[in-house]
Amino acid sequence: SISENFVKQRKKTHEYKNQIMCIESLIEMENYDELKDYVKSISGNLSTELDYIKTNNVIIDAILNSKYKETLDKGIVFIFQINDLSGIKMCDEDIVVILSNLLNNAIEACEKCSGKKVMKMKLVKEKDNIIISVKNTYDGKLNIKDGEIQTSKKYEMDEHGVGIKNIIEVITKYQGSYAIRNDNNEFYFSVILPN
Repeated sequence: SISENFVKQRKKTHEYKNQIMCIESLIEMENYDELKDYVKSISGNLSTELDYIKTNNVIIDAILNSKYKETLDKGIVFIFQINDLSGIKMCDEDIVVILSNLLNNAIEACEKCSGKKVMKMKLVKEKDNIIISVKNTYDGKLNIKDGEIQTSKKYEMDEHGVGIKNIIEVITKYQGSYAIRNDNNEFYFSVILPN
């Protein structure tokens, strides 16, 4: 979960500082053999623990890194364009609603594809706006009822499409705009929010 990833990130940062102090101490003592062994031991864990995505927003980093790792596990190519997202005025809960739902839907759609499984995300702060767009491959079947996209999740009937409705509620709350498009087995959801 996102909160677990946030706690893990804080623990990693704390341990990283301890490791640096240990390295500095070994250098000061000129104990280079021990230093070499120590650096080898900690660098072995680095490749699996590194966070790939850094936006300068802890909540966004936690969500994106969690979803990126999930796509790696599921064989989905995840391409993203991001920039410095510090200073976003949206509350954390609303960030979670938009990003988690968009990415969960994209991952679910990609999993059902028999061909290539690709997700592309743009999440940038430009001028006075936050731009979020997610494009993903899907099987070409889209269920639209009463002008709303229906998900294929097997929940109770009244819960169909809840994620998308929640996204739209957040967009409305911030007086933003959105566009939904599908063509050539690609689904596209784009959001512009004032910052």
